[in-house]
Amino acid sequence: MQVYIPGWFSLALINAALANADNRSPLIYFLASLVLGPIITIVLAATKEGPGRRLRQVDLFRGDRQRTQ
Repeated sequence: MQVYIPGWFSLALINAALANADNRSPLIYFLASLVLGPIITIVLAATKEGPGRRLRQVDLFRGDRQRTQ
């Protein structure tokens, strides 16, 4: 149990930094990461904030590029 606490806290700090880099609230993501941990990491990786602060899905394999036809 003692091994998980520093790792979980480190993951919360990393998630806060990722949220800050993507112009999201680092405090909210830090607190959510303390409770939900890796689930928040997946949310940060799989979504991007769009207009109106709404989350939109990102293609993880192609990145955030728009498809052109």
